[in-house]
Amino acid sequence: MTSCFVIMPFGQKKDPGGKDINFDTVYTHLIKEGVEQIKGLSCTRCDEIEEPGVVHKKMLEQIYQADVAVVDITTLNPNVFYELGVRHALADHVTVIIKRKGTQIPFNIRPLNAIEYDTDMGSVAEAKKKIVTFIQNGLKTRKVDSLVHDSLPIRIAEESVPLQGTRKYKASLGATGKQIGIITGDVTGVEGVDVWVSSENTNMQMARFYERSISGTIRYHGGKRNPAGQVTDDILQKELTGIAGDGVPAAAVIATSAGELADSNRVKRIFHAAAVHGHIGRGFMPIQNIDDCITNALKLADSAKERKFKLRSILFPLLGTGQGGGKVRETVKSLVAAAKSYLEGKTGSVIEEVYFLCRTEKDLEECQWAFDQAGLVLADA
Repeated sequence: MTSCFVIMPFGQKKDPGGKDINFDTVYTHLIKEGVEQIKGLSCTRCDEIEEPGVVHKKMLEQIYQADVAVVDITTLNPNVFYELGVRHALADHVTVIIKRKGTQIPFNIRPLNAIEYDTDMGSVAEAKKKIVTFIQNGLKTRKVDSLVHDSLPIRIAEESVPLQGTRKYKASLGATGKQIGIITGDVTGVEGVDVWVSSENTNMQMARFYERSISGTIRYHGGKRNPAGQVTDDILQKELTGIAGDGVPAAAVIATSAGELADSNRVKRIFHAAAVHGHIGRGFMPIQNIDDCITNALKLADSAKERKFKLRSILFPLLGTGQGGGKVRETVKSLVAAAKSYLEGKTGSVIEEVYFLCRTEKDLEECQWAFDQAGLVLADA
């Protein structure tokens, strides 16, 4: 269930003009009733957290984890502004600010939209309607409404829960007969997809065997191994080096055999996409226009050289969002849009099914949102 955390004063307080306000009434009849009109959205205030432990820790967890935050700044309360600042630092979208009519918005947050309410029934009804609209639009578009994230290139690393097992979801492209979908879980559990795309750097150096990356996993399982599991023939990297030499341009895609993955997972080809490039002292960063990797991989599958392999399906990782450090939401949206655009524009493509691999709950959430933004309706395959 989606959650909303409410940041506001409790009980009877005076606004800056000296008027008494019962904030428990505001919470119950304006905020909570409005929020819970939205299907699947629960509403909680700090005093409703019924768990043992330090209350400040629980509060901060809610501020960070909640999908939505509603913040009442009416009393210009320092605690409220502290919690709003924490929210804006940790979450870049769906923070809704409300205030009693007449409250002057402080300079630092003046650019932000604030919903105004008063105590008369008409004002409450109108404010409640606006709260619902703001939340629904924010959840749908995920537009940045935090001044912090709008001004600074912040990326908060979050350990997401790995998805267990392999599941497929598909969305039809209508008259084209093509499908775009999602496969969940570890890549080693995927069988029968003709092409696996491996995210590489522009030097075409695959990840090391034991790194937490799809490239390293593909390299390891594509190589010949002895009974102890040690790689005795680094098949894919050897082929890749022989073709690419010291490197390729950004977004270039190079095809190799599938090595031992042909037998173990029924893979026909590995496409290596130059999705990141290295910077001395800074590590790897995603290339610009990373969605070109999607287009170039699909073009390669349609090339005369690759048509002899009778490729019908392809699996993409979420290029540039792992060790490359790209922003998942914006990147995945562009990747899905690129796949859709290619298949709709080239109805004669040999590729009938395009999949994106989601290894964690966070990956899946962002992918599902990207599919929704692209107008693609997913169903269990």
